[in-house]
Amino acid sequence: MVGQTVSHYHILTKLGEGGMGVVYQAEDTKLKRTVALKFLPESAFDDPETRTRFLQEAQAAAALSHPNVCTVYEMDEERGYLAMEFIEGETVQARVRRRPLPISEALELAMQAAQGLQAAHERGVVHRDIKSANLMVTPQGAVKIMDFGLARLTGRTRVTRTGTMLGTPAYMSPEQAQGKEADRRTDLWSLGAVLYEMVTGQLPFRGNSEAAVVHSILRADPEPVTALRAGLPLELDRVIGKALAKDPGERYQHAEDFLVDMRMLRGRLQLESKAERLAATAARRRGVLAAALAGIVLGIAGAGLWNWRQARAATPPPVVRFNIDLPQGQMFRPTWNSVMIFSPDGGTLAYSTRAGNIATTFLRPLDALEAKPLADAPGLALPVFSPDGRTLLLQDGMTQTVKKAAVSGGAPTPLATADFVFRGDWAPDNYYYWTTQYFGPIVRTPIAGGKTEPVTELDLEKQERTHRHAQMLPGGKALIFTVSHGGIESFDDARIDAYTLDTKRRKTLVEGGFSGRYSPSGHIVYARGGNLYAVPFDAKSLEVAGSPVKVAEGVFMSTNSGSAYFDVSRAGALAYAVGKAEGGERTLVSVDRQGKATSLPLPTRSYLFPRISPDGKLLAFEVEGVNHDLYTYDPDRGVTTKMTTDGMSHAPVWTPDGKHLAFRSWKAGTMTMWWMPADRSGPEERLTTVGARQNVVSFSPDGRYMSYTQMEPGRGTGIWMLPMQGDRTPQPFVKAQFMDGSGRFSPDSKWVVYCSPESGRAEVYVQPWPGPGPKIQISSEGGADPLWSRDGKELFYRNGNKMMVVAVATQPTFRASRPNTLWEGAYYHGLGSSCGMPGAGEANYDVTGDGRRFLMVKDVAQDTVSTRIVVVLNFAQELKRLATAAESK
Repeated sequence: MVGQTVSHYHILTKLGEGGMGVVYQAEDTKLKRTVALKFLPESAFDDPETRTRFLQEAQAAAALSHPNVCTVYEMDEERGYLAMEFIEGETVQARVRRRPLPISEALELAMQAAQGLQAAHERGVVHRDIKSANLMVTPQGAVKIMDFGLARLTGRTRVTRTGTMLGTPAYMSPEQAQGKEADRRTDLWSLGAVLYEMVTGQLPFRGNSEAAVVHSILRADPEPVTALRAGLPLELDRVIGKALAKDPGERYQHAEDFLVDMRMLRGRLQLESKAERLAATAARRRGVLAAALAGIVLGIAGAGLWNWRQARAATPPPVVRFNIDLPQGQMFRPTWNSVMIFSPDGGTLAYSTRAGNIATTFLRPLDALEAKPLADAPGLALPVFSPDGRTLLLQDGMTQTVKKAAVSGGAPTPLATADFVFRGDWAPDNYYYWTTQYFGPIVRTPIAGGKTEPVTELDLEKQERTHRHAQMLPGGKALIFTVSHGGIESFDDARIDAYTLDTKRRKTLVEGGFSGRYSPSGHIVYARGGNLYAVPFDAKSLEVAGSPVKVAEGVFMSTNSGSAYFDVSRAGALAYAVGKAEGGERTLVSVDRQGKATSLPLPTRSYLFPRISPDGKLLAFEVEGVNHDLYTYDPDRGVTTKMTTDGMSHAPVWTPDGKHLAFRSWKAGTMTMWWMPADRSGPEERLTTVGARQNVVSFSPDGRYMSYTQMEPGRGTGIWMLPMQGDRTPQPFVKAQFMDGSGRFSPDSKWVVYCSPESGRAEVYVQPWPGPGPKIQISSEGGADPLWSRDGKELFYRNGNKMMVVAVATQPTFRASRPNTLWEGAYYHGLGSSCGMPGAGEANYDVTGDGRRFLMVKDVAQDTVSTRIVVVLNFAQELKRLATAAESK
């Protein structure tokens, strides 16, 4: 083909030929540049498997843009060629054939190759044929990874049949040699073989035949490089030995980890080389005697340097503690998720704080003096690092959307939406393992986008409510997560289970704890009662082998929601927020119009959404926690009755005649609306099957309509009306654009009051029902949770801790007075703050029929916040010490 022109490429000379094609040097006549053209052999055009592999090479390589990866410019499937970057230079294989490389050169080339693999793995691309012949070195010393002909895009259909080996035998990992699935650790194994080859001039596994090579890979251990070449550091044996571990779980799990060790080794060698040069210079200057003395010193150093380094390495590193104080006005509040996490290399701590309702995510390198906000992701929280540490998953709490954001900056992009977000783990297989419902199992979502699929399954016979806070164990074969179930009232009584992905088997690791995190010391660290405990754990066998020991006190957590604010890094560091355990200790109080409060004779529990029956004789409320159920209370008889037992029911609302209680529930898999007879004489009934993510708010006085909020993914919540007769076809009242909610009918059914943050802050508005008509703003400086007085002459709403009142008239037209403060008091907003957290849309208080008293929720621990993080470096070492001390006792 030399001399011919194909498309706009004039072919100049043949560069090489291999099993996957012929490569030519060519001139791009359009862009006036030299390129490499790779053609599929004509004999293979009719082979679907080979053609598919050719197409796969193009897609895999074209997805990458990195200085250490050969750039693909164009693919022509009809003519069967790839146009690629033309790279001058020679392969690593050609260099090594002349002589083994100096260790400094070998480390530099291996680090560049690792950087290219890191970029490929980040995009879900596994090369599967890393070898010295596929690594080009330019005259400037830059490494380029070539030939993605055997690459596989994660999630694509396997091209080869199960059991078929892919790769070059001498560089083939054990799993490849056995025809098993390859992943990023396969590439790191092959790169370890190349590094071995560069410093010794020979391959780690050899034989007279392919079968002999494969047998060596599967059964033999390579000879240490220090035994084959004098002057190599012992540390290099450890680095290569870890890369060539036969068990993928014992290898480097990420290219970044390989890079860190090689950089540290290079740095040590540079320091030693500098010390030797300085000593030699001093020897020359001091004459023969000084030279002799220096020689003695260097002789001692030469004999003892590695012994000293090994002894130093064997000495446990010191445990270092320091504080990170949050900026003024920023704080942690108890919620459903831990909001702090270490980067995969352990060098950076990411955490999300709140100032009011505004979330900010910060990045704090541990070697820096201050944290910096993630500037391009305002309002996003719950950080989760990608395996390479370059990307974060973050949650938009207003829309329950998970988004991807580059650590280096740039606009976040959506990944998935959920009914409810429980933070999980971005695993090495490029799936996000998380929980998407308040009561639900662990699911996984492809990072590249695609269908979310279930992973675990709730055991309904054991009344399991939720699996949450998933973390992938080393090796990528099993998860640990928190399990809640019926019959308990605190996450202190939850448990931590492990789940093996391939066998789908589950086993309990910890009874009585939550928010488990794996420590590289070989422990599960978990939360309970404001403290952290650790229990010895074998991540391979999934066996707990010992008793738990307390390792930290005064840790901020919520035993009510199952969140604990801490993390353990892969490097063995601990970070936790200082505070105490919040358990949802609340009371119900009656407050008069002057603000004087009287407690109701009820025990302390996690009360929410108190509602007075239309006749004023009963109270209905929710008790939240591990389980959520509805109750009624008869003040005259002092009797509390449990109305639901499913643990999934929220926010009761009386019908105008007092004969039914409506509520929202997760029992249909998402948040839907139900009602039940208030005397429990009949079963619960779903109010509508149209729509989801819904919340009952109020009924019109004649009972003909029910108002409710409904969340639209990515758009916010809108206010809807459900006719209670006929076919019950819902109709919109306020379309979803913001987080609108709390729509309530006036006593004469002519108006609806509601809350909207459309102006930039929550305010209260009134519109006529059924409309159309004017939209009248009621509040003036912010407002939420509006309620009508039962005579329709007043509107109440909350502005922070202030209870506001507005005199109103609805006939002949609507009129409203200036808002006035009725009283001020610190009562619980919680989930009941409409225009606040999604899915609520309900006021967390009620007003008596005469408008004289307010039924409020008093949170004993409502001021529980944290403003400080403690970081413990080398915590794994401290954990071992504490465990040893406990065992000796």
